[in-house]
Amino acid sequence: MRTATDVIRDIRGGEMVDELGQNLADLTNAVVATGKKGHISIKISISPASKGDCAVTVIDEIKANIPQLAKSETLMFASFDGSLSRQDPRQRNLELQAVTTTTSPLHKAA
Repeated sequence: MRTATDVIRDIRGGEMVDELGQNLADLTNAVVATGKKGHISIKISISPASKGDCAVTVIDEIKANIPQLAKSETLMFASFDGSLSRQDPRQRNLELQAVTTTTSPLHKAA
């Protein structure tokens, strides 16, 4: 009997092993980057190719649950018409002006 790893190397002419290897590397990198766990599931289905014959078709399915980094949030305000804005539409704009400074000391040294 052939080992399972030998059979898996033959599925899709070796493409299954390549896909699994890439998914495993992606999963490992994501786990290290996020500190969260993930997993890979492999499903192999075998169906008869024709009735009364020993030929079969093999279909594989690889699913990777790769953890994601948390995305940052954006605080926005909803306007009366349903659009979003970074500025609160209820708040007036402040008209700021530059302040001039003097170069003289505040206190004279004694």
